Amino acid sequence: MAKKTEPKIKTTAPAKKATKPAAKKKTATAKAKPGAKVTQPKASAYTQDDVALRAYFIAEKRRNHGLPGDEHGDWVEAVRQLAEESAKPKKTKKA
Repeated sequence: MAKKTEPKIKTTAPAKKATKPAAKKKTATAKAKPGAKVTQPKASAYTQDDVALRAYFIAEKRRNHGLPGDEHGDWVEAVRQLAEESAKPKKTKKA
């Protein structure tokens, strides 16, 4: 039985197309309107898990009282409450 040989075919890599450099996107560091206040987000003293837990309890209270609302509103309220609590100076107990 004769060995079957496959014809050798040279393959070349496809030529790379010339691409334009990506346009720069405007970010928050771009020039703002005169008089506009640009605020940087502060490092929070709470985590996403803290927010989720607080939002859960807000939603439970809202549902038990039959108040209207949704999960997004509960989340926003949880963030607001935690931010307010973390902004307050902590009281130290005197011994």
